[in-house]
Amino acid sequence: MECILTYKDVPKGRFTLAGQSYPEPSPYDRLILDEIVRYVGDEVAIIAAVDEKTALQAMKRIKVVYEVLEPVLDFEQAMGHATIVHPEEDLHVNFDIGLQKAQNIAASWKEEVGDVEEVMKQCSVVVEGVYYPQAQAHAMMETYRAFTYLDHTGRLVVVTSTQIPFHVRRQLARALQLPASKVRVVKPRIGGGFGGKQTGCVEAFAGIITLKTGKPALIIYDRQETFSCTTSRHAMRLKARVGADQEGIIRAIDLEVLSDTGAYGEHAATVLSCVGHYTLPLYNKTRAVRFTGNAVYTNKMPAGAFRGYGATQGTFALESTVNLLAEKLGMDPTEIRLKNISKVGETFLTGQGVLLGSSSLDRCIERAKK
Repeated sequence: MECILTYKDVPKGRFTLAGQSYPEPSPYDRLILDEIVRYVGDEVAIIAAVDEKTALQAMKRIKVVYEVLEPVLDFEQAMGHATIVHPEEDLHVNFDIGLQKAQNIAASWKEEVGDVEEVMKQCSVVVEGVYYPQAQAHAMMETYRAFTYLDHTGRLVVVTSTQIPFHVRRQLARALQLPASKVRVVKPRIGGGFGGKQTGCVEAFAGIITLKTGKPALIIYDRQETFSCTTSRHAMRLKARVGADQEGIIRAIDLEVLSDTGAYGEHAATVLSCVGHYTLPLYNKTRAVRFTGNAVYTNKMPAGAFRGYGATQGTFALESTVNLLAEKLGMDPTEIRLKNISKVGETFLTGQGVLLGSSSLDRCIERAKK
């Protein structure tokens, strides 16, 4: 055996693994190892050995005593749940993202232009739907992995399968309590990421072993670990309401979102806000639009960045509701879209007057019709 570390042996500064520019909008709610483990997959100890067989033998000899708390497993029950997922006092945010940790709310967001309720009353037709897009795995071919060593100047060198080398350097500097100048991150060509590797993962575990022992360290997640100990797409509940006149012109859109960020808040605030940012501009004949949402902590694997970044969930809900509208009006769903979509040179209610510079959505719909 080379080294075994528990929560007592690692730095106590909280950080986020979100791959976002400083000041990161994600809460600093992680430790390298924490006294509280929040989901099946949360790390309990770090074991370093000369080979995998020795490490697995050592793992069997470690005894862990757990005090079992009631878990928060249903994200629709998370707000106001008796169990607070993050009770710690040193949880930190760089600016106000609507965090209310006593309510298990990691982030909240609201965006509204016009009076949605008043415009809905004036609409000939109002349709609504509730949708539950699920968590998904990125399923990149290459799993998560990193190796670390000290160079001739004593600098920690980290070679890692990541999409975000500069963000990983900042994460490691904070987590390991080093100056950023003492960390060098090398990103070779990687075997796929799709947003999964826009979040840090294994780098701190290898890094701290190298700092403690002075020796190179290597960590590779197998597929099961990649599926259970990293991040997924955010599962959500979306309530969508769309109001239109008798001709099928959409006048009001209302989206209410609950997002399951899991045990940690990587990308919670930004994915949540992007559900609205990427969705409300689709239709610009509106007189009022509204987006409200909360991202909540649960005792499940964390969610994070995933290709589409909120647009996937938002457009699924809105487009499904527009299909209901077309059905109710007896209109071709492609025609209702061509009447309503934002086109080049136009703006939209949430666009602050900025004109749409390019879009081929109208040509896409026409081609698909053919």
